[in-house]
Amino acid sequence: MEHHMDIFVESVDEGIRVDKFLTTRLQGQVSRMGVQSMMDKGEILCNGKTDIQPKYRVRQGDHFTITLKEKNACGLIASCASVKIIYEDECLLVVDKPEGMVVHPGRGVEQGSTLVEALLSHCPLSAASGTNRPGVVHRIDQATSGLVLLAKTDATYRQLIRLFAERQVHKVYYALVWGIPRLQSGTIESPVGRSSRNRTIMCVCAKGRYALTHWSLRETFKNAHKALLVCEPQTGRTHQIRVHLKSIGYPIVGDLKYGRIPDKRLYLHAHQLSFCHPMTHVHMTFQSDLPIAFRDEIQRLRTLEAYSTSGNQ
Repeated sequence: MEHHMDIFVESVDEGIRVDKFLTTRLQGQVSRMGVQSMMDKGEILCNGKTDIQPKYRVRQGDHFTITLKEKNACGLIASCASVKIIYEDECLLVVDKPEGMVVHPGRGVEQGSTLVEALLSHCPLSAASGTNRPGVVHRIDQATSGLVLLAKTDATYRQLIRLFAERQVHKVYYALVWGIPRLQSGTIESPVGRSSRNRTIMCVCAKGRYALTHWSLRETFKNAHKALLVCEPQTGRTHQIRVHLKSIGYPIVGDLKYGRIPDKRLYLHAHQLSFCHPMTHVHMTFQSDLPIAFRDEIQRLRTLEAYSTSGNQ
């Protein structure tokens, strides 16, 4: 069995060799030599044509359609894990992912423990995103809680991928950070790429991909030297918010990978998701309340702040 995947080129990727570009975007599903072989077989279309050469330099707006043959190496196990569904129709799902759950299977991930496997017991998901990533059009980290959008049909998947590529999906996150910013808001425009020293982490680096995050100050807790920020990422790089906030001196509380200060959880929550429905063209906005552990920590900090203030009067 085979399925088709659509990939669009952003301005930041212009000039990259197509075989390197596609290998990166396929995230390990196909090697660079594999991509070249697929081009020879006509399994990769560039703007509807098969006469693409590995040395071709991609341009903004290029549209690649890739035919991938499904592999049964990993396999999926539909689980009975409970997942809160915020919205569902015949095209898509918006779900509220709990902290600690991985979105889709991967190396070292226990079978039957992921978000997509929990959803497979509820409904079919699009296979266009890959054998082990049914329905996935974007991801949030295992340690992050909050809203995730998934496609139920291949047509919906292709349209949602286009919306993300064109930055037409608006995302809002809450992040509890160490330190108190002096400004009320700001913008972080720094490229994010994989660390050359440790390939499991990301960093701000010249060779990284363009990344843009807006942030604003929502609440301060001076006694605990912490602050609650609202973050709006305009791009979707791996660990983008975590890396960007660390780069300006405000690592997220509980981030062992980038903050290295243990806590009960990573205090990062995908609070809001807004987009135009790819089929009905109705603008939709969904929100997820802070999880109990996150909410309790904020209340604890507020109590501490109030106690400190009253004690100094």
